[in-house]
Amino acid sequence: MESTQTQPSDLSDHPQQPAQKAWSWRRYIITSTIQITVLLLLYVLSIGPLFWQWYSSFNSMSSPFFAAFYTPLLLACDLFPPLSDGVNWYINLWIG
Repeated sequence: MESTQTQPSDLSDHPQQPAQKAWSWRRYIITSTIQITVLLLLYVLSIGPLFWQWYSSFNSMSSPFFAAFYTPLLLACDLFPPLSDGVNWYINLWIG
């Protein structure tokens, strides 16, 4: 009476590994896209509470940090007028 132990075959593991790698890449791309979108949204929304800091920085009344930080948003608003309208409306919520 010999007892034979069954070991999992290596062949069954190989087809699953590419699927796991493809899933991890897909998951990485989706996660990265969500994170970048949230960061950009927070960047745009941060101009509301920090408008007066940006205004004084832009008009050389304080440190130029905020003027430099919000320059990409200012350029994007110049290139895309609907974005400018939305940002101006949002700023008016904070300062109005």
